[in-house]
Amino acid sequence: MEEILRRVLERVRPSEEERKRIERIMERVRRTLEGMKGEFSYEEVVFAGSSARDTNLRGSSDVDAFILYPKGVSLERIEEEVKRLSEKLGGELRYAQHPYVSLEVDGVDVEVVPAYRMRPGERVVSATDRTPLHNEYVRRRLKDHQKDQVRLLKAFLKGIGVYGAEVKVEGFSGYLCELLIIHYGDFLSTLRAAARWKWGEYIDIEGHGEVKERRPLVVVDPVDPHRNVAHTVSKRSMATFIVAARYFLTRPSLKFFFPEEPRLAPSTLRKIITERRSRPVLVYTKYPPGSAPDNVWGQLKRFVKLLRRKMEEKDNLVLQAEGWTDEREHVLVLLEVVGRYTARIHLREGPPVTDLEHSSRFLERHENDRFGPYINEEGRLVAFYEVDQKSLLVEAMESVEEIVKGKSVGKDLLSSLEKGFQVVEGIGILRYYDVSPSFFSHFFLRKFPWEY
Repeated sequence: MEEILRRVLERVRPSEEERKRIERIMERVRRTLEGMKGEFSYEEVVFAGSSARDTNLRGSSDVDAFILYPKGVSLERIEEEVKRLSEKLGGELRYAQHPYVSLEVDGVDVEVVPAYRMRPGERVVSATDRTPLHNEYVRRRLKDHQKDQVRLLKAFLKGIGVYGAEVKVEGFSGYLCELLIIHYGDFLSTLRAAARWKWGEYIDIEGHGEVKERRPLVVVDPVDPHRNVAHTVSKRSMATFIVAARYFLTRPSLKFFFPEEPRLAPSTLRKIITERRSRPVLVYTKYPPGSAPDNVWGQLKRFVKLLRRKMEEKDNLVLQAEGWTDEREHVLVLLEVVGRYTARIHLREGPPVTDLEHSSRFLERHENDRFGPYINEEGRLVAFYEVDQKSLLVEAMESVEEIVKGKSVGKDLLSSLEKGFQVVEGIGILRYYDVSPSFFSHFFLRKFPWEY
């Protein structure tokens, strides 16, 4: 176990060269922003995020610079100033809850984010107002030897596919990892605790929590007692961590940190599809250009649920359904349909004959039916009705069209679907194999990441 963790740290701890490079970039950004203070209303420049706290993984050393405003400055004025700042820095203006500046300095991504200066426990105007407070708290509470323990936890969560608070992952943020290490002490203690977690696990490091929401995992923010730091963690992500912790503690392996990407050959996938005797259905559309990945992933997950429901309403049993996008060009949705009905006649059970009103109405409705009605052993009226059994492909096409017509998904994905989509079934899905071999492989193998 110790040897595995040592080898992991050798691979994930930033090199001395990378550390010094980040320090130089921070100092350069600091001097630039400090030199502009007279032209703007912000009072202080602080750095936050994992690079500033020395808990970053190798190769992920982004720089987050926060310009802090007094609370008397209006949001409108801050927005106007950030636009001017973007022009002066030569960066790209982006939007979250409010605008920020994104630029590249010596090959490193730098974000300049406005925030109000806050004190712990104060109600924030936007989420970014908390980040400098997070920075102060972690620097105060996280001991030097625990920084590598955070790196181990981040690498572990990344390896099992649940690291990141973005909608795509619905997992554990970097700040949440730091809090877990502060709470439990080290990486292995965190895993031992996680292996015994239950739904609704509640962690309150400072003992001042006022979080009321019911989520799979609740970790009270030490700087905001009303906020759950783990609100992004889905049941699937939490369950994956629990199972992975149990496996690793009994069968430790580097694969938990550095898993192999599944990549089955098309011929192998064709054989698996044939052996399973199921019918895969694939929907393809283009990625909506210029759309934020978080927005598209959220809409895609809703689309998958809606499509599954539509197909099941048409008497299809959907074994599994997943969506995927490369966030640049392609959007895929895969469904696997099993146990498909082939009968053209279905049964409709009516009321008992003792229910005069409803049984009379039922008989009138079905008196000219080709088959039935009749009375079953329970004394209830029964009728048959014929259905026009359509092909799986046609039903999938109609299901997508119904979702588009009803505008049941967000505008980004809807715009792409309105422009066009393709639906294929069976072996035909493999024409899209090259878009993402790992997505196809994982869909049909369904193994844990550390078992590939």
